[in-house]
Amino acid sequence: MTPVQRQYALVAVLAVIATTINIGCKKGHHGDGPDEPDKKAIVTTLAGDGTDDEEDGPALSAKFHTPADVAVAPDGTVYVVDYNGHRVRKIAGGQVTTLAGSDSTGIINGNGAAARFRDPYRIAVDPAGNCYVIDQVDPRIRKVTPNGDVTTYAGMNAPGFADGPAASAQFLINAEGLASDEAGNIYLGDTFNQRVRAVSRAAEVSTAAGDGTEGLRNGNKGAAEFRYPSAVTCDKQNNIYVVDQGNLVIRKITPGGVVSTFAGSGKRGTADGDALTAQFDQPLDLVADARGNIYIIDSQRIRKVTPKGKVTTVAGSVEGYEDGEGADAKFRAPFGLGIDAAGNLFVADANNNRIRKITFQ
Repeated sequence: MTPVQRQYALVAVLAVIATTINIGCKKGHHGDGPDEPDKKAIVTTLAGDGTDDEEDGPALSAKFHTPADVAVAPDGTVYVVDYNGHRVRKIAGGQVTTLAGSDSTGIINGNGAAARFRDPYRIAVDPAGNCYVIDQVDPRIRKVTPNGDVTTYAGMNAPGFADGPAASAQFLINAEGLASDEAGNIYLGDTFNQRVRAVSRAAEVSTAAGDGTEGLRNGNKGAAEFRYPSAVTCDKQNNIYVVDQGNLVIRKITPGGVVSTFAGSGKRGTADGDALTAQFDQPLDLVADARGNIYIIDSQRIRKVTPKGKVTTVAGSVEGYEDGEGADAKFRAPFGLGIDAAGNLFVADANNNRIRKITFQ
């Protein structure tokens, strides 16, 4: 089952169901500031010729095999987890190369092509340029250095729930979110444990929020409830933002551990507007920029929540493939979102087998 098929199966289930961390994190950057004037969102193709295959080379003639997520290192290098290609790919200097993995599948550590991934699904990059990867079928977080050395960073082969030292901590498979902060701490949307987890640089795993019960309850982190928490990102004030997939909302966790609903009415739809009356259809991944805007993949669209709580659609509309401005652009199952230091967005456009870029003018 591809990530697209799996995600739509999960959404179908959710449609039936639905009626103290003092550090900042990023799969993007986040901060204060007033809402800035709307700018044009220009979508282009960064890499991939659209062929569902595996081939390195010049960016626009390279081939991807269902790219599921993307993250950007501080030096601007773009990393991609290629789900059906079982690889971590790299885009730099106009070229696509393979950092780790090969056609052979499995969960094996090692260097470069000797390492094995089965269904790599989410990726984050720390300030030193190390990648962290979660595999759909494996309950561990793995680390990939810039030289392609793959090791196990946190978690055991046995799925479950346990905080503590990283080597003996447990997560469930099918985790949906991964992020790194500016200090190199890692955050995980431990989806089916109904919790948000954190891995400190001291190699300790803790629970950032969630009591493990499926639901929608705000309040203290230990009593809060989520329904399939997935993507995570954080701001410079150390707040964590979570895509709460099953509740169709974005949740916020303060440094003091207070959980609230940040955006979304809980009703399925695509309506823009004030944060708590706006609707989300299928929120999947999110990043944050330096001005405090949060960008969210939502079905075939990229949505935005400003610091003052205004939700808009910045790019995308119906399914397809087309570069262009705003709603004229089209995606086909965008799954992963990354952001660079300049605020440009990068989209893993899974069923178009391309990496797209969004600039603002």
